[in-house]
Amino acid sequence: MTNYLSVEDFKSHQLPHIDQLIAGLQKLIMNAHPKMQEHFSINTPMYKVKHDVCYIGKIHPKKGLELCFLRGYQLSNEHGLLDAKGRKYIHGITFTDIDDLQNKKQSFIEILNEALILDELNERNVFTDMLQAARRKKS
Repeated sequence: MTNYLSVEDFKSHQLPHIDQLIAGLQKLIMNAHPKMQEHFSINTPMYKVKHDVCYIGKIHPKKGLELCFLRGYQLSNEHGLLDAKGRKYIHGITFTDIDDLQNKKQSFIEILNEALILDELNERNVFTDMLQAARRKKS
């Protein structure tokens, strides 16, 4: 696995169509909230306001990329775009290319706004919730 130094380094190592897709997502995400911040953690671009809201997940050259929401399990998924893929907390949306992003744009923005509302309402980071649930399970 390649260890990247920054978001730009991460993007520069992607195929052109994936880089274009990441740039389109970045623009939508960064415009979603005036306090939105992009940072690089766990070798991936992550987006936060109060806590981490979403991040760029798995990338496949032909299948596209998945944008993952840390509180995906709490999102309504009215549009049916979110997929848990066997995960308990994190759910994501897969985008195959920039055209697919454009087709899903309005639904994606609604999901992102709902995730931002959850971020504002929750005092704890979702990772804290995951750790506590794992501890309870072991007990």
